[in-house]
Amino acid sequence: MAPVSSPDLLPKLPAAAALEWLQAGHPVRGYHIVGTLALCDYQYIDYPVEIANCWVDELAGPAMSYRQPVRLLHSRFGRCEFLFAYFLQGLTVADCTFEQYLDFQAGGHNKSGFPVLLQRNVFHGFVNFFDCWYEAEVQVEGNDFRQGSNLLGSPQGYSVEFDVSPIIRNNTGDLTRNDEGEAAEPTLQ
Repeated sequence: MAPVSSPDLLPKLPAAAALEWLQAGHPVRGYHIVGTLALCDYQYIDYPVEIANCWVDELAGPAMSYRQPVRLLHSRFGRCEFLFAYFLQGLTVADCTFEQYLDFQAGGHNKSGFPVLLQRNVFHGFVNFFDCWYEAEVQVEGNDFRQGSNLLGSPQGYSVEFDVSPIIRNNTGDLTRNDEGEAAEPTLQ
């Protein structure tokens, strides 16, 4: 299933209401999430984050340790960032479209048995993995990195650390860039 083609096809849900649903342990499915969905709860996120079949204006989840799984499925994201985010219980991003720069810098840290899965996504902007460390399984398959990524590069001499050999196959785009791409100006303060 492809991500929804227009936000007008979905009922609108303010980002604050989407956050309340997620905090109550409920997935958000089938909405246009309006505004910035800021997953910024002190230092830890103790609820699962599942966003499916949505159009999301902006998702900001920086500097958090996610103690529950994070799942982004069949959705479209105008802006998204996970700078310094630790996905302790894994991360699944499947069949999504990201319109702009996506930052995973200095994150990762998934634990054994909780893989990071990036499958069948379209990334219109650069995807930054600078200084990431993945402690368990990683699968990056069937993605279109239109502006490339440093997943397999060494910006400033730092390669991504993989404690388990990753499965990286059937992707398009340059995954060996040695820079951090060009990010848009941040909107979250």
